[in-house]
Amino acid sequence: MLTPTFRLFESVCNELADAQSVVITRDDFVVDGPNAPLMDELDLEYRRSDDDGALNDAVSSLSKHFASKGAALPFSYDPTTGRFTSLDAQYIDFVDMMRNIRSNPNMSSEFERKATERLALRTTGVIHRVGWKRTKFQEAAKFNQYLQEQLGFTRRVLLGREKDGGLDLLWAPPLGSFPHRPLVSVQCKNGEYDRATADESLGTSKASLDRQDGLFPDVHLYCVLFNDYITPEILPEKRVGFVPLGISDLAAPAKAIETHVL
Repeated sequence: MLTPTFRLFESVCNELADAQSVVITRDDFVVDGPNAPLMDELDLEYRRSDDDGALNDAVSSLSKHFASKGAALPFSYDPTTGRFTSLDAQYIDFVDMMRNIRSNPNMSSEFERKATERLALRTTGVIHRVGWKRTKFQEAAKFNQYLQEQLGFTRRVLLGREKDGGLDLLWAPPLGSFPHRPLVSVQCKNGEYDRATADESLGTSKASLDRQDGLFPDVHLYCVLFNDYITPEILPEKRVGFVPLGISDLAAPAKAIETHVL
């Protein structure tokens, strides 16, 4: 379940999806029914008892979270008036859509497509959305041929009745040439963060990337993207075998690229 801070974030995005700027008061944040007003939960989260202290703390926390992702909060907030103003309408609309389709199994394909569009803002190279249900190459033979011709695979990936071989998005950074070009595999999970779900999917992904003879499967990078917000509090202390990603990782980057020469 989302924390009160990120439920606040999605509530603001929901309001801004229909308006460039809105004034939202404490009484407007009763998003879970009269028995669980969101602001009361924010007061507990930030240990506040004053009227707007928790709201201010939550917005500050969100700003720091997005900065840690190399992005900026998609809206501004004026604590003197309670006014939120849209700064990135496209991303706000994306967040609002993700909120509405979360955990809906019938919308998993749409989640992949929208994630592909957002991921393109943060990368260079080529992104291939190859997950099921594909609009093209639904037959295994044609899908295998596509991977061989476009991504340097030398053997069939789909065997038998497999639908996608554990592959959703494949990003080919502009480094090397096929088959000696690394791939970033992004598994898309249209739900909240769950390590067991991620671990289960990784074995299939690695087995599929092992069908490319140019590089060992461990050379490639494995990410799992959730319809969630990845914060240190929800991640385990022990190391994981994938890069956990969430909705805030798909915000537009503050800078296209940074260089540091020491």
